[in-house]
Amino acid sequence: MGAHHGAILRILRDDGPQSRAELARRTSLSPTALTHLMAHLLRGGTVVELNQAVAGDAPVGRPAIGVALVPDALSVVGVHIGAGTIHATITDLRAASKAMASQHFDTATSEPAAVIGMVVRIVEQLIKKTGVARSRLIGLGLGVPGPVDTKRRRNLQSVNYDWKDVPFADELETALRMPVVVEHNVSAMALAESRYGIGRDTTALLYIYLRTGLGAGLVINGMPFRPGGYGAVELGHVQVVEDGERCACGNVGCLETFLSERALARAAHIDTPHPRHLLAAVEKYPEVWDAALRHLTTAIATATNLLNPDLIVFGGHLAEAPESFIDHIRRGVPPRVLPPMRDVLRVERSSLGPGAGAIGAAAAALDHFFYSGVSR
Repeated sequence: MGAHHGAILRILRDDGPQSRAELARRTSLSPTALTHLMAHLLRGGTVVELNQAVAGDAPVGRPAIGVALVPDALSVVGVHIGAGTIHATITDLRAASKAMASQHFDTATSEPAAVIGMVVRIVEQLIKKTGVARSRLIGLGLGVPGPVDTKRRRNLQSVNYDWKDVPFADELETALRMPVVVEHNVSAMALAESRYGIGRDTTALLYIYLRTGLGAGLVINGMPFRPGGYGAVELGHVQVVEDGERCACGNVGCLETFLSERALARAAHIDTPHPRHLLAAVEKYPEVWDAALRHLTTAIATATNLLNPDLIVFGGHLAEAPESFIDHIRRGVPPRVLPPMRDVLRVERSSLGPGAGAIGAAAAALDHFFYSGVSR
């Protein structure tokens, strides 16, 4: 495939069935060129001609017959490495999950090689469970905790795991015999929310995710924002107090020292790994609750003034937060941002559910291996 194939596929993904004339107009292709490209997509089975006309097209004369994307024609694998947990899924071409699986691991003792082995086993089990032929799997997207290299092959660093320069793509391609692309895990979630979730109609989406730490991902005009080419927006390491607790990153007073799974669980006297409804438990401790809200409001207001998102999406523990928590943010941020943003800024919970990380990784794979038009 090529770039023009990708342009056609993206239109069909985002806007549904189209006539050939409309596709030619929107892609600036000649009818002859479009016919050639369409024949290739039809042979590959990723696009199908419809039996009915496309509504609203060809106002006079014979109605135009449309073409549509075939979501089940191919599949991708999405794997999210997060807070001591691996989440994996196989999805169709619209990032709809066919099956999911997960596994916990000890973040203190698991080396990257062991985690890679777990990923391989989970993916192999999912392939067997779904019955998807390997020839119909276009690749694997891997969401990792921390920045990635510009070629999107390696996890450069993970503060909470003490990993550095891990060649995930090379190792997984050898073990699974399929192409792999690596993405910062929260950036991948932001991409999925922008492509397939609540953020489809937004110009700039900031996704904020709370688990082991507090990460963020930004998508602008449908494109992931990768500062320095590395793809990580480190909101959790914004300093919110000058003299505070030392953070895992080495600085003091970072937002994560107030708003991370470890800090909140300790304050709420919770010793269960990966606790559910963490913020609901913290609400019983007003001092901890107030500090978390105050510092998060400050950080979001700062990020909004710098990045101008029109939608902020909460994931992880933030997606499960009590309504009082969300309401406080919705009231507290607008007065602290520039006037043009006050009327347009929205704060919403993630629409992707508990498998958001794996869906995000699948979205990264779809963008990289399919909707870009890159040959696989």
